[in-house]
Amino acid sequence: MNIGVDLDGVVYQTEKMWRDYAEKYNKLIGGTLIDDSEPRVDRRYDWDEHQRESFIQNLSLEILTKAPIYPNAKEVISKLRENNKVIFITRRGFDTIGTDSEIDATLKRLKEDGIEYDKIAFSQDSKVKACKENNIDIMIDDYYKVIDELMDNGIKCLCFRDKRNKMGKHNVLEVYSWDEVLEFFENLK
Repeated sequence: MNIGVDLDGVVYQTEKMWRDYAEKYNKLIGGTLIDDSEPRVDRRYDWDEHQRESFIQNLSLEILTKAPIYPNAKEVISKLRENNKVIFITRRGFDTIGTDSEIDATLKRLKEDGIEYDKIAFSQDSKVKACKENNIDIMIDDYYKVIDELMDNGIKCLCFRDKRNKMGKHNVLEVYSWDEVLEFFENLK
């Protein structure tokens, strides 16, 4: 089986870190929260383009390199790779963070953390194409819009849930930890 896995909000706790930093930045600039359940900064606050770009440019590399790994992610991914292929499919790679590329930072971080995988597809603005090209049987993602788009195109998904993220239009199996991910795949056998 080919298992697709998003990095941000699934392997790494980047979404929580973005949210924490954004809340502090929003207070600093006197911005307004629009939707607390929206995970994306550009839809969460009333920031103008300059404020958004400044926030992203100044903090992206720090978040990509310092966000904690979800508990047991490394171990479960390793276990899944015993009988499956694990393919990371990520939007990372648009090099929006300046001199250090997102791709280089990501590859270095995965190696340092000892997270093994079979393939990684960077710069995926639409994950549907990458899932189809890699014959993904099940995609694990946390972003409701991505999950909706994947499921609209016949790709099965697991929603890696954060208690604050929105749900999309599809009824999708939710998992809250990597232990639940492992349990799901063990029950498929």
